[in-house]
Amino acid sequence: MNRFVRAAFTTSLLCATAGASLLFGAASAQAADKTDKVSPAVGKPLQEAGAAAKTGDWATALADVKLAQAVPDPTPFDTYKINQFLAVVSINLKDYATAATATEAAADSPAMPDTDKTATYKNAFILASNTKQYDKAVIYAQDLIALGPIDDSTYIQLAIDYYEMKDIAHAQQYAQKAIDDAKAAGQQPDANALRIVMSGQVSQNNQAGAEATLEAIVLADPDNSADSWRQLVDVAIGTKGLKDMDAIYLFRLKLMAGAMTDAEDYTTLATVAEQKGFPTEAQAVFSKGIASGKLSAGRNGEAEAKSRKDAVTDEHQLPQIAASAEKSKQGEQDLQLGEDYWGYGRYADAEAAARSAIAKGGMKDPGEGQLLLGATLVAQDKYNEAIQAFGQVTGSPAKLKVAHLWSLYAQAKLKKAPASPAPATPPAH
Repeated sequence: MNRFVRAAFTTSLLCATAGASLLFGAASAQAADKTDKVSPAVGKPLQEAGAAAKTGDWATALADVKLAQAVPDPTPFDTYKINQFLAVVSINLKDYATAATATEAAADSPAMPDTDKTATYKNAFILASNTKQYDKAVIYAQDLIALGPIDDSTYIQLAIDYYEMKDIAHAQQYAQKAIDDAKAAGQQPDANALRIVMSGQVSQNNQAGAEATLEAIVLADPDNSADSWRQLVDVAIGTKGLKDMDAIYLFRLKLMAGAMTDAEDYTTLATVAEQKGFPTEAQAVFSKGIASGKLSAGRNGEAEAKSRKDAVTDEHQLPQIAASAEKSKQGEQDLQLGEDYWGYGRYADAEAAARSAIAKGGMKDPGEGQLLLGATLVAQDKYNEAIQAFGQVTGSPAKLKVAHLWSLYAQAKLKKAPASPAPATPPAH
């Protein structure tokens, strides 16, 4: 599954020595149990395996487990405990296939005590998922559900497993369950669960639902959201009533989000910026497109050369433009100066020009002033101030859509990268 990031249990699964010691202490503890006992011949090598594990000597621990496996005529409970030990040792040796087989045998053992079922089924579920035995994984997950409530990480992995099996109905059912539980707890829903739900919305041609879910995804997984931003901007570009400056802001957002996917993205932004009188921005966009490998210098040579020439002229005239804007009683010249500064990457100066334009008033499009202010604040990592600025944008539904996406981007930048999934719980003893 390429589009979804599978829950990353593998590297942390049962691999803490402390967790292993809990399991390895089980052999001696069970000797006092009147019902389930490890036979002495099996218990001795398992105890030695536990001692080796406490020092991190997994090779010796494995050799000791193999000695336990070689004991003739083991009881069903002996075999159950041997498989528990083998699973933990194999995981720490990164032999996940053996670990999965051993855990499956333990989970299917009639000798498994009731007190072990939750932990053993969960471990079997996780290992089956990570070894792509999805049919087995969902069986163990259903066993877990029958025992009582399961955590969100299990619901999410179960949804992914069903998705891999192309059982979309069940995948969406459990993904939605994880999302609902997260919202009820006041937490951010998991991006993988959201992606599964969105895939169903797309297949059902529910564009509004898919777009809303896509917005939730960029907040849930801001570090891996370039493709989501590409889709959000591409949808917004089709908004009725979108003007050239609105489009410029959408492409600026797309560029800032790392979501420029092809040559047309760069040429469109550069061309419109040049037409609106911002040649320095156009030249910078061409340069970025060429550096990215998506634009060919030869293919766009004429347009790129014109923007470069015009940018030189603009740079010479910039002091005069700034002086004229300062004297102007209306904010339109300040606004255009701020837009020009944006192309130079002079975001603090662009912010000052935007604030001056807003204070003076008299702009042809007052909403553009707030858009420029918000964008310059985002470019300076002033995300809370940016969100406030975007909230004051006025104008057409298209402009409000642009402001909404920029505000969403600022919110996403405020989010920290999602935490790694918690390590799985070792088998109970």
